[in-house]
This record gives sequence, C-alpha cells and structure tokens, in this order.
Amino acid sequence: MTELNPLEVTGLGHAYGECPVLQDINLRVGSGEFVALLGPSGCGKTTLLRAIAGLVTPHEGTILIDGVAVTKAGSVRVVAEHRGVGLVFQEYALFPHMDVATNVAYGLQRPWPARVSGLLELVGMSEFSGRRPSQLSGGQQQRVALARALAPRPALLLFDEPFANVDAALRETLGRMLKRVVRDEGASVLMVTHDQEAALSLADRVVVMEPGSAGGRIVQDASPFHIYQQPVSEAVARLTGQCTFLDGLATGEVATTVLGEVSLMRATEGKVRLVVRPEQLSFTPDPNGQAEVQDLQFSGGTHRVRCTAPTGTWDTLMPGTSPPPRVGTTGHIAFNGPAWPLP
Repeated sequence: MTELNPLEVTGLGHAYGECPVLQDINLRVGSGEFVALLGPSGCGKTTLLRAIAGLVTPHEGTILIDGVAVTKAGSVRVVAEHRGVGLVFQEYALFPHMDVATNVAYGLQRPWPARVSGLLELVGMSEFSGRRPSQLSGGQQQRVALARALAPRPALLLFDEPFANVDAALRETLGRMLKRVVRDEGASVLMVTHDQEAALSLADRVVVMEPGSAGGRIVQDASPFHIYQQPVSEAVARLTGQCTFLDGLATGEVATTVLGEVSLMRATEGKVRLVVRPEQLSFTPDPNGQAEVQDLQFSGGTHRVRCTAPTGTWDTLMPGTSPPPRVGTTGHIAFNGPAWPLP
C-alpha cells in the first residue's frame, strides 16, 4: 500500500484582486520530511502557507493533506480547524491570559495532562508551565508555541518565519531544538523563511520561490547541498549565500577565465557564467601580486577577506585560527575546487 504524503499541492494559483500572487505551484512534503520554503519578500510564500492552513482560499489548484482534498478549484472542502495542521506564527500568537501549560493544552479535544507535560519536557519548558507568556523571553515563547502546535499530533506542521523575532545568538540553539523535536515526534514540516542559513541547515529539501509578473513560482526544489552548490539561476545563487560570478569559455570539464583555468562540476561547451562562493577562493600574500586587500570581517571560524584586482572584486575566506592580512596587503587570488556553470 502506497504511503500518503502529508501534503500535496498541485497547480495552485491565487491573486489578490488584479494582483497575481501565486502561479502554478506544485509542492510535496513527504512523511517525516522537513521542507523549507525560501524566497524574497513578495514571492507569495506566506500566502501559500496560509492557503495550506486554510486561512486563504486559492483561486486555482488542489491541496491534499494526508490524501484528502481540503481545497480544490477555488472551493474549500475542509475548513481550517479540521485540517489536522499545526501552525506556528512568527509572533507566536500565545494566549496572554493563559499560563504555559494551558496554552499547550488548548488544541486538545480532551484533557491530556501527560501529553502536555511530555511536550513541555521535550522543548525544555517544564519548569515554566505556570508562567504567563509575558513572563517569558522570545525564545521561550517560541518553544511553547511549538509544543502547542504539536499537542494534537498534526499531520503537518507549518512554520511562518519561526526565527524572525529571535535574537541571532538564539537562532542556532532554537533551530537544533526544532529539528530534534519534530524528528522525535515524527512530524512533517513546511517552514517559510527568507533566512538562507536556517533553510540550508534545517531542511531535508529547500524549495526556492521567485516573484514574477504572473505571480510567485517555484524555480528550484532540491536538497540544501544542491541548492547551494548547483543553483539554477543567479537569483537563486544570491538568495542562498554570498557569491560572485565569473565568466569563462568552457571546453568539456574545464573553463578558461580571468583567474586561469577552472574545473567544472559538469561538462559544457562555449561561454559560461560560473557561480563562485567565498570558500572556493583563496588569497596568498605576495608583494608582487595584483590583488589588494580592501576589507576584512572576522566571523569566529573564518576571516572574510575582500580583495580588489584587475580581474574584479572577490570575497575569499581564510581560517580564523591565523592572523588575517592587513588592509592594503597585495597578493594573488586563486580558485580552489570545481565551479558550477549556470544552466
């Protein structure tokens, strides 16, 4: 017997009046899968999430949750509260007059103290069960919101920018907790975000959306590794991390560029445009070099070194364990490893 996917979206389209928002969206979330929906503001990703949750009725297409059509061809088949979906907003949406335990228990159809206490322990909030949301930090409120969404064992969890209101120092900790908790619960997740680090570090698959004149559309759906290393366009490359672009002339698996011969991730012929990530470049000090250090940024594990040269401006990475070169130091830029030629 074929296992049903928690979410199947087919041919989804929507517009607000004369303004198209979504165009022919096809999306799947498999059982136990964590999928990140990544895109710039205005690409329609939040509208898509709200349509799945039942807060927006799309004009076209079908949404299936656990094999049941909840929306089809512009009509609602299953209302939001009966879709078996847990939704966590970026502003948490906890009830201010209820304590933590009561907030978590709110979505349960019957009293289930063991479920509530078990979830609070899972998210590390057991000792705060009697507090009100106003007595909690942003990170603590996010944990409570997650526990509340998980309480009724939903088929699907939807997250809308879950780290938008959390300090940068807490994002990694909360991200690890989020992934561990949903794995332990066996939940399937669709997370909307514009944070490329969260998308790439947490998700099993990353779905990239771009805005367009006919509405937002999906332009790439792949593993985080492939999204980062093999983007389908310059826009996707920029969205998924710092990069520059290098033009060259390819012959098979090698391209001739201003940085010399560069090996390619796939064979191609003719003019190519290559995606270059900072970790693929290195700077070697040399008094006779033509590249000059223009700017330095220290990020703990690495130094980000920006260099200008007759060939262009390049961002390179150096290990943070050694002193960086000074601004004004001259040297050479070298390319390390194969490059990805854009389609």
